[in-house]
Amino acid sequence: MSDRNRPLTIAVLGLGLAYLVAPLVFVVVNSFNDSSYGGWPPPGFSLRWYERLADQDGFLSAALVSLVVAALAALGAVLAGTAAAVSITRFRYPGRRLIESLLLAPLIVPKVAIGLGAFILFLQAGFYGRDGALVALHLVLLLPFAVNIVGGALVRIPPVYEQAARDLGAGPVRAFASATLPQLRRSLLAAYLLCFMISFDEVDATVFVVAPDQVTLPVSMYQYLQKYQDPTLAALSTVLIGATFALVAVVLATAGASATAGLQGGKGRTR
Repeated sequence: MSDRNRPLTIAVLGLGLAYLVAPLVFVVVNSFNDSSYGGWPPPGFSLRWYERLADQDGFLSAALVSLVVAALAALGAVLAGTAAAVSITRFRYPGRRLIESLLLAPLIVPKVAIGLGAFILFLQAGFYGRDGALVALHLVLLLPFAVNIVGGALVRIPPVYEQAARDLGAGPVRAFASATLPQLRRSLLAAYLLCFMISFDEVDATVFVVAPDQVTLPVSMYQYLQKYQDPTLAALSTVLIGATFALVAVVLATAGASATAGLQGGKGRTR
């Protein structure tokens, strides 16, 4: 990039960043709105919507359900996605393309159709309302993301490492675990975090299979919005935005500390 075009590039990137951040700023400011109907610009500022949020017990229980479902579904998606990615990238067999298309189908099929189909299937199988119903549905929705991320990482890892481990007497599973799996740590972590966030935010398909005692946080927010139009949800969204930024800061700090330790260890070994 030449020095002449640098100011223009910075200006365009700044406008794009402002366009992305503007909705978040609007939500945060609206959470302090004194108006009960969310008038804009705010006629005054108040903390009463945060006080109202503290009185809503349903949001806390729904958040706990979302956390548990997202943690389990993301873990299952990463495990199943890793196995599927190994099968697709490391082996050649009849029907491989068909299996790959089926694994990636949830990216194309509308989530409403997936949710309706899951509702009919669970109802016929007597699985509706069970503890694992939401986890199973979210696992299906998350599987394509895990397959794409882990599969993309596997393509860049030469199979020669596993072949060397096999030549030394290791079995297929041990060769993969000792030679390839350590190189997938960052990709597995990225896949898990992405799947966790997608599951935690999922509402389109979840609303079809959620039971009254299994309401997730997005579904609870959707139900609240049908009854009230006050800025309480803006206050809840502000809390979630703050928690997300805090989590990102912790992850970046941990990654930076690990990278620094690795560099120091490398220098020590060099000496």
